[in-house]
Amino acid sequence: MNQHFTMEGIQQRALHYLLHFLEEQHYRFTVITPLSHERILKRKKHLSNTARSLKDIFGWNLPFYPEALDQQLFLILKNADLIHLENQQWLSTVRVASLDEKLFIHSAFPTIEIDAVFFGPDTYRFYYHLKQYLLHQIHVIQRSVELCCGASPVAITIAKLIPEATEIFTADINPKALFYSQVNKDFTGLSNIFPTQSNLFSNLEGHFDLIFANPPYLMDLHERQYRHGGNVLDGTDLSFNILTEAIKRLTPQGTLFLYTGIAISQDGNKFLEAVHSWIQDYPDFNYSYEEIDPDVFGEELEQPAYQHIERIAVVLIKLSAA
Repeated sequence: MNQHFTMEGIQQRALHYLLHFLEEQHYRFTVITPLSHERILKRKKHLSNTARSLKDIFGWNLPFYPEALDQQLFLILKNADLIHLENQQWLSTVRVASLDEKLFIHSAFPTIEIDAVFFGPDTYRFYYHLKQYLLHQIHVIQRSVELCCGASPVAITIAKLIPEATEIFTADINPKALFYSQVNKDFTGLSNIFPTQSNLFSNLEGHFDLIFANPPYLMDLHERQYRHGGNVLDGTDLSFNILTEAIKRLTPQGTLFLYTGIAISQDGNKFLEAVHSWIQDYPDFNYSYEEIDPDVFGEELEQPAYQHIERIAVVLIKLSAA
């Protein structure tokens, strides 16, 4: 069957139409933390329970009446099953965020589904620090991959900083993430980005000049794919696995750029202890570990899994040949 006539093809075309429509309207929306988002929602619902603007509908994910939206856009989204009726009002099943003047589709708030595709403050921080690194990078980057890419906003946005790159793979284990990645990539018109369903490097071949990742790093009770990073290393099992696999996939001048969160207990830093022990087997490699935010997701400390944790810090880890 022709993809354009499958539901996936219909949704792709509808989402492209939505992105073009929002771009023409100069739409911009900065995603904040889920806790802050909930606070703003309560404030907005206290003032009015109905969306009044495009940001209300596609940013804050407020319920809306059909007349609040362009009628052609409403029908396109309805026919593509991208809005649904709830209590006599409509809700968007997607959210649209902006990063460096570009627009990106991702999952609607609240991101409670197991396969939800998240975009949040970490996305902005990750992009900022990777951008600063690339602006001072002297080695040519021809082949790169973003692991745990989500909707691929960072890979798509940094593509302009590595114009010599012939291949930029965006890899994720979540099919919904790859669907949104394809939509976002197609909207930009970039031809050197290749969304690939892969459990880290399982479906990727060869070596890379740049491997970058912002993986899940929390201990999530529901094990949602965009949050859960494992329990053995207090949420950083996935981050550690990226290190141990990426070191085998770097070109001689290649670099791993890993942005992750680290849970630190009164007994220390399990992740850093594991890295110190593991890196001894690779004397020809250097790595750096830099704490860039000492305290994020403080609300997680109230969860049962975090009763032994004092803080969650955001760190940057860079790994390359000595």
